[in-house]
Amino acid sequence: MSRRAVRVALDRRANYMVLIHGAYNAAALLAGTFLSIFLWRSSHDLALIALYSGLSALMIPVAFLANGLLWRGLGAGASIRLGLFGNGAVYLLILVLGNDTPHWVFALGLLRGVAEGFYWSGFHLVSYDTTSDRDRDRYFGAQATATWFLTAALPPAAGAIIVAGTHVGGAYRGYQLVFALAAVLLMAAMVLAGRLPSGTRERLSIPRVARLVRRNPDWQWVTRARLADGFTGSLMGLVLTVMTYLVLKNEQQVGNFNGLMGLLGVGISLGLAAFMKPKHRIRIALVGGYLLVMSTLLLPLYLTAGALVAYGFLRAVGGPLHGNALAPMALQVIDRDPQARTMRYEYIVHQELCLGIGRVLSIGCFLLLMAPLNQMLLARIVVVIAGAAPILIWAAFARIPQAAPGSADSRALPAAA
Repeated sequence: MSRRAVRVALDRRANYMVLIHGAYNAAALLAGTFLSIFLWRSSHDLALIALYSGLSALMIPVAFLANGLLWRGLGAGASIRLGLFGNGAVYLLILVLGNDTPHWVFALGLLRGVAEGFYWSGFHLVSYDTTSDRDRDRYFGAQATATWFLTAALPPAAGAIIVAGTHVGGAYRGYQLVFALAAVLLMAAMVLAGRLPSGTRERLSIPRVARLVRRNPDWQWVTRARLADGFTGSLMGLVLTVMTYLVLKNEQQVGNFNGLMGLLGVGISLGLAAFMKPKHRIRIALVGGYLLVMSTLLLPLYLTAGALVAYGFLRAVGGPLHGNALAPMALQVIDRDPQARTMRYEYIVHQELCLGIGRVLSIGCFLLLMAPLNQMLLARIVVVIAGAAPILIWAAFARIPQAAPGSADSRALPAAA
């Protein structure tokens, strides 16, 4: 019993990262969930939302590269604090700009991308340095459980604040309160991030980044999965949020809808964190992938309340099954490199570049096709096509050879065995 408890217990710093990431996600659920709706209500133009997302997607990998080439000694904890500060600054600027925010999406998108890049570069370093393949299912399960719990609680609260604010101080007073709360949460997370490890590393080597697939052949499957994820994930998020708002008509209902999805996700994530074994990851992810594909066939084809309920149920169940099961696998492939500890940031940057390429290409195509096509028709087409991504991601990860049950991967580092 005691040996098992020691084996699955999370590192203290990993527990701090779970709390910090929970605060980061709480801010995103309070304000980020409704930012697309805020921009839509201000402009009724999907192109504006796509431009904001595209600029953010462009700057994220730029921040990763700058972090590795120029500020190598910054440390993972400091990088996370900078990212949290930048995200908080974005929400405060939106709070100040108010109705003029649509005119500043270019600058806001650039700032948001830089902030996200610094946050995630530190997050990935801490996640790798404080976990091993023995406890990563538990670590990512705890992350996902916290996220789904917050999803159940915060969007309904934010929606209620936004709707109540319209009766007190005008159409956007509620949004101002929500953005202010998000900024406060991020500043509180900055304080907690002071307890994270420094995570110092060697200077980033671009030639080594370019040769990773040759050096570690299994990394090609991670590369393909990240390209597919990037090409679809960012675009799907902005389109589906607006679609949900168009069906439900107000922010309170959008918040309640997300809250119900969160309640389902909490139970599934708790079960996965407690019972999932590495050998079951691929099969569980396949089930989740099929549910996610089914969900994206329903909502765009039938933009009704009934289709939205079915979409929400399938996504709440399929999301944790697919995402939680596959989350540790990229780190598992990094472990197989004999010099994983010294090259971990090259791997982190490489996968972020793949995500960034996919995001920029997808949003660029979306903006180009907006001129000849009706925006909402294009949005529906995008969701149906991009909805196949979970199966493509699963197919890539399924090609990664797994260690036999009960044995350590012969290529894994001793520290991650």
